[in-house]
Amino acid sequence: MAWLFARHLRPFVLLAGAASLALNLALLAPALYMVQVFDRVFASRSVETLVMLSVAALLALALGYCMDTVRAGSLAWAGAALERRLSPAALAGALRQAAATPGRVDTDALRDIGKLRAFLGGGGIQALFDAPWLPIYLLVIAFMHPLLGATAALGAGVIAAIAVLAERLTREATAQVLQKSRGASRHVEALARNAEVIVGMGMTQAALGAWQVRHDELLTARMRLGTASARVAAAARIARQGLQLAMLGIGASLVIGADASPGIMVAATILLGRALQPLENLIGGWKTLLDARGAWQRLTERASIASGAGAL
Repeated sequence: MAWLFARHLRPFVLLAGAASLALNLALLAPALYMVQVFDRVFASRSVETLVMLSVAALLALALGYCMDTVRAGSLAWAGAALERRLSPAALAGALRQAAATPGRVDTDALRDIGKLRAFLGGGGIQALFDAPWLPIYLLVIAFMHPLLGATAALGAGVIAAIAVLAERLTREATAQVLQKSRGASRHVEALARNAEVIVGMGMTQAALGAWQVRHDELLTARMRLGTASARVAAAARIARQGLQLAMLGIGASLVIGADASPGIMVAATILLGRALQPLENLIGGWKTLLDARGAWQRLTERASIASGAGAL
């Protein structure tokens, strides 16, 4: 994903990174609030302390809302900047090809640019910005109790292993879906160009049969990709829930042994869920990540667009 730091996109991406830092720090507030309520408010029975802690937590959440909005806006601006930069060259190339080969219009480059813009405006890239802050959450949990920190680190390793598995399982399937999809589209274009001849010679059924074969292959490839993606995403969800249960159980044993407070037990469980959620979202949106990477590679391979992409 090095293309995200291209010259024309870098200011928007850096702004999104700064907003992600502030957002993730703000989202520590609910867990810290819970620790203070369990350990201080319940012990002191002080309504004033509860009010002050609640106000501080609400302010932190308001900051998180603002930073989340800023991040989404900056990434949307990055998508618009990329589209403005690359779309003219892609359209010009399509027009030149259409002029050289009547009836043939190659809009693949425009579709790839649209995929990149959609990726920059979607949830997958936000998970990319949240994932690097995982160590912060792990350090906070470890500060609460070393055993809880070790459990959280082990859980992060499990989810990361599932992410690697997702990449290996879906890479080839995604490439096959793209290849068959483009082949089917070009076959339809060829049929449309020769429609008069096909109908005139009574070859409609044969043409439909050939198209049906290609279409069935595309549907089969999509089903395989969907099945593989669904299995890995389900494994990630179940693993995260299981790890949260393990964290809660270990925390409860520490509370029983008077090695931790109930507030730490609950807060560590919440923080673990927040820490692992971006990794789970990455796994669920892995196909989108692969599509964006493939779209950028194809754009840079096109001579008419490579100069514009390089100037980004």
